[in-house]
Amino acid sequence: MSQFDRKQKKALRSCRTQEISSCGLTLDKIKSLIGKPAGADKKDEINPDYKGKVSVKGDKIVITLKYILTGNVDRARAALKNIVDVYAKGGVTVEFTANAANHDLRIHGASLVEFTQGLKLCDCEAALYIGGWAPSYKHYKWSKSLLVNPLVHKDYWKLSDAHEFGHKLGLKHREDGGFMDYPPKKGRDRRKFSTNDKKRIADLYR
Repeated sequence: MSQFDRKQKKALRSCRTQEISSCGLTLDKIKSLIGKPAGADKKDEINPDYKGKVSVKGDKIVITLKYILTGNVDRARAALKNIVDVYAKGGVTVEFTANAANHDLRIHGASLVEFTQGLKLCDCEAALYIGGWAPSYKHYKWSKSLLVNPLVHKDYWKLSDAHEFGHKLGLKHREDGGFMDYPPKKGRDRRKFSTNDKKRIADLYR
């Protein structure tokens, strides 16, 4: 990413005024992961907070969650719609109900600072390569959160949002062309919500 638009440049300037300590991921490391999902051999792990909220009956899967939108609310609202749309195309119904006081999922339009500090990135620029982040349900601060990046190109939002929500469900990366894969370094993004993706959700919550 050799050139940045005005919003990205402004965000980078602001981010670089913040202290970054104990960083673990360099910009080069982030670039090396493009098209190569890490941990593709890891076993899927159920999110215990979602037990009883993912119904699997035969071939029908219905996910029912209460949510809140925070941060860049326009970006968060787009993610909410993207998740519903992508999962519907894969044969999974996601029913979201707004409930700020007692939410299961917080969709947060995050800043570069939040991505950089949360993921321990060594350079704010690295955050511009990250569409979203789905912290573990064990995370001390973001356990119920799904962070989405307003500064990446809109063309990447839909599948990125669906991918990160897959992580909230407990799905790990795969190299199979499904939505838990990474987009290719070059060319058209042909990932889709596959029948195997649906089966993996069913296997976790059946």
